[in-house]
Amino acid sequence: MDVYVDRTVQLHEATPAPTARSRNYNFEVAAVACVALIAATAWAVLAAGWVHGGGGAIVVAVTAVIEAALLAQARAPRIATAIAAPFLGLAAIVPTTLAAMPPAAGQTASVIAGRYVSALFTGLASTQDWDFTVGLCAILFLCGYWLGWMVLREHRGVLAVIPVFSVLATNVVNARDPNPIALPETIAMVLAIAVVAAAHMGSLGEHWAGSRITALDGLGWRFGSSAAGVAVVLAIIALLLPAVSTTDISARLFPHGLGFGTSGKGVGTGPGLNTIGFSPAVTLGGSLVSHPQPVLTYLANTTSPVYLRIADDTEFDRGSWFPPSQGSDDAGNPLTRVDYAPGALPRDTIPAVVGPGNNETTVTASLTLQANATGLTPLAPFPGDPASASLAGVASGAAAAAGSNELLTIDEVQLSHLITAGTEIQTSAYVSTATVAQLRGAGEDYPRWTNQYIQMTDDISQGVETIRSLAQQWTSGLTNPYDQAVAIEQHLRDPALFQYTLNPPVDNNANTWPVVFFLTQSHKGYCQYFASAMGSMLRSLKIPTRLVSGYGPGNLRTQTGRSGDRTMEVTTSDAHSWVEAYFPGYGWIPFEPTPPSNQGNYQPIPRGQTVVSGPQTPPPTPRTGPPLKPGNVGGTDPSTGPTHKAHSSVPVAVVISLSVLGAIVLGIVVALLWLLLPRSLAGAWKRVETLGVLSGVDRRKAETHRAFAARLARARPRAGSALNDLATVTAQAEFSESGASAPERARALRTWRRALFEATVWPRRSPG
Repeated sequence: MDVYVDRTVQLHEATPAPTARSRNYNFEVAAVACVALIAATAWAVLAAGWVHGGGGAIVVAVTAVIEAALLAQARAPRIATAIAAPFLGLAAIVPTTLAAMPPAAGQTASVIAGRYVSALFTGLASTQDWDFTVGLCAILFLCGYWLGWMVLREHRGVLAVIPVFSVLATNVVNARDPNPIALPETIAMVLAIAVVAAAHMGSLGEHWAGSRITALDGLGWRFGSSAAGVAVVLAIIALLLPAVSTTDISARLFPHGLGFGTSGKGVGTGPGLNTIGFSPAVTLGGSLVSHPQPVLTYLANTTSPVYLRIADDTEFDRGSWFPPSQGSDDAGNPLTRVDYAPGALPRDTIPAVVGPGNNETTVTASLTLQANATGLTPLAPFPGDPASASLAGVASGAAAAAGSNELLTIDEVQLSHLITAGTEIQTSAYVSTATVAQLRGAGEDYPRWTNQYIQMTDDISQGVETIRSLAQQWTSGLTNPYDQAVAIEQHLRDPALFQYTLNPPVDNNANTWPVVFFLTQSHKGYCQYFASAMGSMLRSLKIPTRLVSGYGPGNLRTQTGRSGDRTMEVTTSDAHSWVEAYFPGYGWIPFEPTPPSNQGNYQPIPRGQTVVSGPQTPPPTPRTGPPLKPGNVGGTDPSTGPTHKAHSSVPVAVVISLSVLGAIVLGIVVALLWLLLPRSLAGAWKRVETLGVLSGVDRRKAETHRAFAARLARARPRAGSALNDLATVTAQAEFSESGASAPERARALRTWRRALFEATVWPRRSPG
C-alpha cells in the first residue's frame, strides 16, 4: 500500500505542469480580441451618424476593456470589480468629454456634475450632440467592461457578447443608411465569434490546468484558426444572402417603418418621427430627431456668422409655407424662371429692392457640397440675399415686368446639374447694414410687387382672424412696422411664454391649424413653428413677409494660415427656418424668432453693423467648440457686440476635474514606483506578499518563504523561478548566521523586478 501511494506521488510529480507557452488559454490574445471587438462596435455606431463627432466614445470603450482586463488578471473579487465600475467609468468618460461640453451661463462644478448625471442616464434620448455622446460613452463603457471581465475572468463568451450584439442590432436596424456601417458591423461580428471561441478555450484551459492535463502542442492555434475560419465563412454567407434574395424581409418585419424616416430630408413633414434636415417648405406637424450628417463646408470672407439661405417660402397655406408656384400673384406680378450663366444673377438691383448701396455689403462664400445638401433638387446656398453664383442654372422669383429677364427677388437658384459629393460652388449675397433708426424710419410705402407677400388664405377655421387678434395684442400701442416685428420676435423668444422642443404636442382637432395650436395652447415647437408664427403674424398686420429655409452657420471646422481663414462645417441638424420682412429702401431684413436651444444658440440679428470682409487675423486660441451663430455667447465674432462670459466658473470646474484626474494618475505612478523600487530585501518580500494578495494567494501563518513562493508560482507560473530565488535569499538573510551579502541583496532586488514583470505581463493560472 505504501509503495502504491509513493508511486502515485511519483507519477504526479513526474507530470509536468503546463507552462505559459503550452497552456491552451492565451490571456493576451483574448484581451486583444476583446479590445478589437469593442472598438469595431464603437466604430459601427459612430459610422451610423447618430452624433456629430463623438470619437471619444471609442477611447472610452477600449479603456473599459483594458480596465476589466487588469482587474481580471489581478484576480480582483467580483464585488470589488462591480463597485469599481462607476468610478472607473467616470474616470474615462469625464476627461474625454469635458472639453466638448457646450457653454452655458453659470456653469459651476455642481452644475457640471448635474449635467453629467443627466446625460449619463438620458443622453441617448437627447437631441444635443454632447448629451448623446456622454450617453453613448456610458453604454459602450458598460459593454466593454462587461465584455473584458466575462471573457478574461469568467470565461463566459456568449454572455460576454450579448450586450455588444444588442448594440450592433439596434444600430443596424435603425441606421438611416446601411452603407457606412456595413464594414464595421461585419468586422464586429467576426470578432465576436473569435471572442466567444477565446473564452471557451480559456474555460477549457482553466479546467485542464486544474486537472494537471497537458494540452497537445499547437492545440490553441488549431482551435483558434478553426474558429476564425468559421467566423469568416458565416460573415461571407451573411453578406451574400441579401444579394440573392428578392424579398425585402425588413419590410415584412416592420411594415410601418422604424420611425426614423428613410430619406433624412424634411423637417416635420407630417405625423410621425422625422430626422432634422433641409426641406424647401415649412410644414408643421410631427416630432423630430437629431442625427447630424455633414452636408457642406464653406469659407466666407467674414468672421461674422452667416445664415445660408437656399429657398424662400412665400405662399402661406393654413400655417404652412411653400416656395412660390409658377404663374402670377394677385397683383399681376409675374413669377418666372430665368436661365443665367456663371456670374451675376439676373436681378434688378434698384434701391427699392436691395436698399441703398451704403446700407448693404456683399458677402462671398466658397462651398463644398455633399449629395444631400439641398435635398432632391440641386439648389445653390447663399450667405444672404442672392447676388451671384459660379455655376450656371435657373433663378426663380418675381419678375420686374412681363417678359423681363430681370427679377425683383430671387427666391431660389436651381443648378443645371446634379449635386454630387464634393461639388464646389462660389456664391455671393447682399447683407443689410441698416441701423435700427433707419429701419424705424423706412415707413410703409411698400412697392406694388410686395402685395404677394401679405396674402393669407383662410378657411372655416378662422385661423387668420385668431392670428391677427394675437398679433394686435402683442403689438398694442405700436404703429411702426419695425417695432411691431421686434415685439413679436421678443414675445416668441421669451422662455416664460414659449419653449423650444423637438417633440411638440399634437392637437387632435383636425380643424385647428398647427400654428394656431402652437400660439394659443401648446406654446412648444421647433424653429418652423416659431418662424411660421412670426411670419403669419406679420402678414396679418399687412407687413410683407417671407420665410427662408436653409442652414444655420454651422461649426468651426478649421482655422488656418496667418489670415485666419475659417472653414465652417454644416450638418443636417443645422437645418433652419427664419423670417424676413420687407422695409422700403432697405430690402429684406432677417429676424430670428427661434429661442436658444440644444439645436443652436440662435440670437436676435444685430443691426447696423458692417460685416468685416477679407481675411482676418486669427484669435490667440482658435475655438472649435460651440456653433458660431449670431449672438453666440463666447464666440470670437467682434461684430456681435459685447457679450458676458457664459461660463466664468468653468475653469474652476476644469481645474477640479483635472486635479482629481491628476491625483489618480499620481497615485498610480506612486504605486508603480513603490512596487518597482524597494529599498531593502525585507521591502522586496513585502511586495511579494502584496502580489500574492492581488493574485488571490494569501500567505499562511507559519508558512516558509519558499512554500509561499511555490504556491504563488502556481498562480504566476512565469515568475516561479524568480520568486523561488527571492524566497531563498530572503530566508537566508533572516535565519542564517551569515545572512545575505550586499551583492546578494542587490541581486535579490533585481530579481524582484524581474519577478514583477513576469508575473504581470505573462499569463497566469488559477492559484488552485
